[in-house]
Amino acid sequence: MAATFGIDFGTTNSLIAVVRSDPETGRQRPFIFLENGRPHPSVVWYHGGTPVAGRRAMDQLSELGLGVFGDIVRSPKMYLGSPAGIPVGGVTRHATDVVADLLRHLRANALDRQYGDNSFERAVVTIPVTMRGQAREDLRQAALKAGIRVHQFVHEPLAALYGHLRSTPDFRQELAGLEGRLVLVFDWGGGTLDLTLCQVREGLMSQVLNAGDRDIGGDFFDLQLRQLVRQRHEDQYPNADLSRLQPHADARLIQACEDAKIRLSARETANVYVPDLLASPGGEKDLQVRIERGEFEESVRDLVRKGLSKIESLLEAAGLHRGAVEFCLATGGMVSMPAIREGLREIFGLNRLRLVENAATVIAEGAAWIAHDNVGLQLAKPIELLHADNSYIKVFPSGTRLPNDGDSISQSIDMYCVDPSDGLAKFYFARPTWPGNESIGDERTPLEFLTIRVDRGSQPFLERLQVEVIIDHNLIANVHARSLMKGDSQRCTIHDLEFGLNLDGAVNGK
Repeated sequence: MAATFGIDFGTTNSLIAVVRSDPETGRQRPFIFLENGRPHPSVVWYHGGTPVAGRRAMDQLSELGLGVFGDIVRSPKMYLGSPAGIPVGGVTRHATDVVADLLRHLRANALDRQYGDNSFERAVVTIPVTMRGQAREDLRQAALKAGIRVHQFVHEPLAALYGHLRSTPDFRQELAGLEGRLVLVFDWGGGTLDLTLCQVREGLMSQVLNAGDRDIGGDFFDLQLRQLVRQRHEDQYPNADLSRLQPHADARLIQACEDAKIRLSARETANVYVPDLLASPGGEKDLQVRIERGEFEESVRDLVRKGLSKIESLLEAAGLHRGAVEFCLATGGMVSMPAIREGLREIFGLNRLRLVENAATVIAEGAAWIAHDNVGLQLAKPIELLHADNSYIKVFPSGTRLPNDGDSISQSIDMYCVDPSDGLAKFYFARPTWPGNESIGDERTPLEFLTIRVDRGSQPFLERLQVEVIIDHNLIANVHARSLMKGDSQRCTIHDLEFGLNLDGAVNGK
């Protein structure tokens, strides 16, 4: 059977990774499928109706941001879960079709560089912690259209943390040292900043609390740099008319600024050169400026400050001091920026900040390791139903193994209506706010509320009630409640479950 591989389906960039043996050392490690040495941009361009994805599509963009720009869609995953189509290039397309075009591009790139008999048909796919059930279902459909079966979904911060720990010399020892401790995954990418507080507890790596911001992604840094570059060009040529751009010149300027931002992470200065920027006869037609790291960091100082402040906000919401965090794993392309690194060091110190070389690819690598190790997904917190005596009945306990592709799990509960006087039976579903805190007095987070009609003339404890909960492979809990005397029936769905990785089956790192 061909190996299950990993997909990091990102907001601005996407990657495929698979674990294989290193030909030189013989050790197993994730292999990343890059495009010209870089991740694949999550961009689809409908060129005359024909889909072109990845770097070629990105090169056509003349604006920064996420969404639809003429016949180009950047970050199609943001449309998943919406019944509305995507109007692009004069045609309204379903989000699953646009995402499928991007996934076909990723798979084709991997097949072109394949080894052995891997057909890249079965994947562990990473998703944001905020992706709801309908969006997961759409993503599964899009993958099928691209010839890929989603073996299971995994939240991005869990994949990043697993990928980082799995690559350490003694994986098991690392896990043992984290028992009961908290880790912050700080993921600052091109589209979003996401923070997740994770905990390793009794063989389960689970998320505890999440936060995020879509208004300070790396694109906003690129925009600031572009404005700075244009200003420097105007300083050199005060009479230059920057409205007289050559065709596709702004797209080349965006790419040049993105490249300069990357170079400024390692150098004090970076040159930005865009020939034939303007339709002018003089020297102003070519843009050539030098940007210093200090002036760039000054232009984005408020963005950096806003992003780093999210850490304190998350910890405050959890009722924790920063000292409660064992370490902070910094991932995403933006953490290579010196100002962000320095800010993280000020918060966590040198010993508790983990800056890894593979920050931009660790999520994809984590997905590949999870696929290779066949690590199962479990409920991090139980699904509970409030009983009439104010106790909680566990419909699915924490640690319940969640279904993979094509499977589902179900649980049925029988009970009796305690007080039929108002003609209604009420079902309140919740989960503990903190993993492991499942006593009656512990705080709960509501999941769903459902009512059904009962016979108001019946005696207490006479009418029988039935509740069935089915969790499908899209990690949606489908609830069906019935009253047997009145014959009423109601349904609802629970989308925002919280998950963990079962570490008991993980192999020892080599």
